[in-house]
Amino acid sequence: MSYTQNLLNFIDSSSTSFHVVSILKKELISQNYQELFEKDNWDLKKEKKYFVTRADGSIIVFRTPKKWSNDYSFKIIGAHTDSPCLKIKNNPISTKEGYQLLNIEIYGGVLLSSWFDRDLHFGGRLIIENEAGVLEQKLITVEKKLRIPRLAIHLDREVNKTGFTPNPQEHMFPIIGLSNEISFENWLKEETGISGTILSWDLFLFDAEKSSFGGISNEFIYAPRLDNLASVHASFEALKQSVITDNEVQMAVYFQHEEIGSESQNGANSNFLETTLKRIHSFVSSKEETYFQSIARSFFISADMAHAVHPNYTSKHDANHKPIIGAGPVIKSNANMRYATDAFSIAKFKQWCKKSNVPFQDFCSRNDIGCGSTIGPMVASNIGIPTIDVGNPMLSMHSIREMCGTQDHEYIIEVFTEFYNTSS
Repeated sequence: MSYTQNLLNFIDSSSTSFHVVSILKKELISQNYQELFEKDNWDLKKEKKYFVTRADGSIIVFRTPKKWSNDYSFKIIGAHTDSPCLKIKNNPISTKEGYQLLNIEIYGGVLLSSWFDRDLHFGGRLIIENEAGVLEQKLITVEKKLRIPRLAIHLDREVNKTGFTPNPQEHMFPIIGLSNEISFENWLKEETGISGTILSWDLFLFDAEKSSFGGISNEFIYAPRLDNLASVHASFEALKQSVITDNEVQMAVYFQHEEIGSESQNGANSNFLETTLKRIHSFVSSKEETYFQSIARSFFISADMAHAVHPNYTSKHDANHKPIIGAGPVIKSNANMRYATDAFSIAKFKQWCKKSNVPFQDFCSRNDIGCGSTIGPMVASNIGIPTIDVGNPMLSMHSIREMCGTQDHEYIIEVFTEFYNTSS
């Protein structure tokens, strides 16, 4: 369980997108990857390792091939660093009936009921002005426990019959204390020891409970943010394992803001990936024609978790498309291209699965239940690159605590490693 235990540790340390990128950066630097900055000139060399970040929540990692030849291609796996959660508002403290409440807004498609009666921490980034008037970013985690309490059944006798439907504006504010109204900025300074003037923040609440194994034989993983940190971890491990090839630029790209539509400076619908690809290409050829040819030879795997069939709600799945936990990665398809998968990309992925002796499954939604979407269609349409949407099966997606399979994580790392190592 070396990979899966490492996954649990990664998730527990990666409470926000900013923490994800920070942890990846530290590991990349320890492995002699060179950090690049978009504002600087780049000087790329053959057979070298690089990474570049944008807006602190997205990162692109890549390795250059042994040769700079015109017949090169890109091998890319993409995932996202964010998960549905509660974000702290700019005016964060309110007082009601003698309680101090934390004002939040809903980030993404949160399963609201799962956030009640859980111990919560919060963290993210602060923007601070130091004594010299210079802005600095500070990454923080505040481990003071907070909670959103449920209403007692004695005061809501029909809840088990009518259902629990919390109002996001009225019922989702965590209680933080009984004291008189406090300065949020001063509280942050007390908890973190940070000096300077706090001007702004991107802070998010998250589950305080650590990730764990479960089931009779530890066949399950119970953790927050499996969607989609499990895919980030799997692709990152595969990239580390793979060998540098003659003609492929091996890449992993992790975007922020997928859960809210990817329309941002550093989301999948931004120019972050495209500009990076073109800057890499400039070290191969000055001809735009050569770039277009390389894209046509390339491949993108959009890695995002998939819906396993729920044994208590089997009717929610198409009868012929019921992925189960423990049976390998899921190929996700949709006729309306909510997933970027097509027949060609399916065939390619099945070849990599067969070469690595990994089973695979298929998923299509019921015709009367719409499916979600991923970064796959955005990258495929913006870049013009052949793309497939895949992911491991899981339960409780978008809950504060999710569930997936231990063996599946091992499986998908093997397939991703085969993808990087196999020539196009």
